Amino acid sequence: MKGRLISLLRKQRLRFAGGLLLGAATIIAGIGLMSSSGYLITRAAERPMIVDLFMVTAAVRFFGISRAVVRYFERLVSHDLVFRILVTVRAMVYRKLDAAPLKWIMGRRPGDLLARLVTDIETLQSFYLRIISPSVVAAVISIITCSALFFFDAALAGATLFFLLISGLVAPWLAVNLARGRGKKDIITRAEIKVFLVDRIQGMQDLLLLGQKKRSEKEFASMQNKLDDLQSANAGTTGLLEGLNIIFSNMAMFTSLVIAIPLVISGEIEGVMLAALTLGVLSSFESVQYLAAAYLHLETSGEAAGRLFSITDRDGEEVTSGSDIPEGPRNICFRNVAFSYLEEHIAVEDINFSLEMCSATAIAGPSGSGKSTLVNLLLRFWEPDKGCILFGDKDIRMFDPDLYRSLFMVVSQDEFIFNRSLRENLLIAKPDADDDELVQCLEKAGLGSFAANLDMQAGDRGMRLSGGERQLFALARALLKDSPVWIMDEPTAHMDANTERRVLDTIWSAAGNRTLLLITHRLVDMDRMDRIIVIDKGRITGSGTHSGLLRNNPLYAGMFRLQSQVIEGL
Repeated sequence: MKGRLISLLRKQRLRFAGGLLLGAATIIAGIGLMSSSGYLITRAAERPMIVDLFMVTAAVRFFGISRAVVRYFERLVSHDLVFRILVTVRAMVYRKLDAAPLKWIMGRRPGDLLARLVTDIETLQSFYLRIISPSVVAAVISIITCSALFFFDAALAGATLFFLLISGLVAPWLAVNLARGRGKKDIITRAEIKVFLVDRIQGMQDLLLLGQKKRSEKEFASMQNKLDDLQSANAGTTGLLEGLNIIFSNMAMFTSLVIAIPLVISGEIEGVMLAALTLGVLSSFESVQYLAAAYLHLETSGEAAGRLFSITDRDGEEVTSGSDIPEGPRNICFRNVAFSYLEEHIAVEDINFSLEMCSATAIAGPSGSGKSTLVNLLLRFWEPDKGCILFGDKDIRMFDPDLYRSLFMVVSQDEFIFNRSLRENLLIAKPDADDDELVQCLEKAGLGSFAANLDMQAGDRGMRLSGGERQLFALARALLKDSPVWIMDEPTAHMDANTERRVLDTIWSAAGNRTLLLITHRLVDMDRMDRIIVIDKGRITGSGTHSGLLRNNPLYAGMFRLQSQVIEGL
C-alpha cells in the first residue's frame, strides 16, 4: 500500500522536489542560525573591533529571517502538493463509486462510505507531510551535516552520524513496533463511530419513539472510550519517543563537545568554532526530531489506504455504447428474467411480461415479493442473472445507461429531497428550467401554494414538507422532467386515506398519455389499470384486469378483501 501511495507522487514530481529543497533549506537555515549565533557570542567575548563582527552579525540576521521565509514557502508548497494528491485520490474514489452498480452500493453502509471518503482520505495527509517528505529531508541533512563535520574531524562526523541514525532509523522502527495493531484498530473504530452516528441521525425519530436514546448514548460512549484508549496509548508512546529524541540529540551535542575540546586544545580547531560546531550538531537533529512520532501513525495511513484502494481496485460496471435509443413508442419486455442478491436468496425468477407504451400497468403483491427489484432491473441499476429485458427488439444492455434511463421518471415512497431551496430541488430534474416552468409544474402537482415561495428551504430530507407534500413535490419533478415513462414505486405507502386519494388523483390527472407503471401493495384505483400483474415470492402468479383477478387469483382477491376489511374498520 505504501508503494502505491508513493507512486501518486509521480505526477507531482516538481512540487515534491520543490518541497524537499525548501524543507532542507529550512533545516540548513536553522543550523546556520545556531552555528553563527554560537560563533558570534564566542567571538564577541574576545572584544574584537566592531567591524570584525559585521559579517557574522549579518549571517545571524540572514539565517534568522530566511528560516522563517523559507519555512513559510515550504509549508505552502508541501500542503499544495498534498492537497493535489488528495484531490486525485478523491476523484479516483468518486469515479469508482459513480460507476458502481446499485447492488454493490447497497451492500455498503452509508457511514462506512462516508468514513472512507472523509476520514480515510484526510488520514493520508500525515503520510506525505509527516513521513515521506521529512524522511527524505532527514537523509539529505544528515549527509550534508556529516560531510561538513568531516572537514573538521572524521571522529566528529562519525559520532554525529551514529546518533542521527539512531534517531532517524532506530526510533522510527521502535515506534512502528510499539504501535503495531493500533493503526488498524484506530481506523476501524473511527469508521464504526461514523456508521453509528449516520445510522442514528437518519433514524432519530424512530430512535426517540422507541425510547432507545439512553441505550444509544451508552453505545456511543463505549466506542468513544475505545478510541480514547487508543489515542492515550499513542500519546504515551509519543511522549516516550520524544524524550528519547531529546536524549539522543543532547548526547550527540555532548559527544561532539568531548571530541572537539581536545582538538581545540591541540590547535586543530580554532576556539571560536567550538560553540558553532556543537550548536550546529544540536540543531541538525531538527531533521529527525519528529520522525519517530510520525512513524507511529504509519500503520494508520496504510490501513486507510487499503480501505480506499479496495474501492478503486473494484471492477467497475462495464458500459457499452451500442446503438442509439429508438425513437417513438416501444414496448418493454421481460424475458425469463431471474435475479438474486445472494446465491441462496432468489429475489425474482422466471419473470415474463410486457409493458405496453401509453398504458397503465400495476405490479401488485405483498411487501418483499420482488416488486421493487423489477424496477431496479428495468432501470439497469442491477443486471439480470438470467434472461434479458428488451426495449423494442433490442436488449437494454445495448444502450448507453444514462440515455436509456432518461426515458424514465421514478417516484418512490422515500423520494429524497435535499436540504436546499425548492427551486434547487426542482432543477435537479431539468437544470435549464425557468421559474415559470417550475411554478407550472408545482400547480399541476397540486402544490400551487408553494409557487410564490421557491426559495423556501425544504429542510433535511424535506422535513419541512408533510408526507403527502413530499410525494406531490416528487411528482412535480416528474412533470418537469417530462419523461415518457413514469414509474411510481409505492407512492402512497404510509399515508392516510385522504392524503393517498389526493396524491393518486394528481397522478391520474397529470399522467396524460405517458406510460404509467405503478408498484404497490395497496390495491387502490386498480379498476383504472389496463393491466395488473400479481407477483409473490419473486414469481408472477397472475395477470389481468381488476375484476378478472378478483375472480381467478386467490392471492389478489385475498389482498383486496383484507384491505377492504381494514378500511371498513376505520
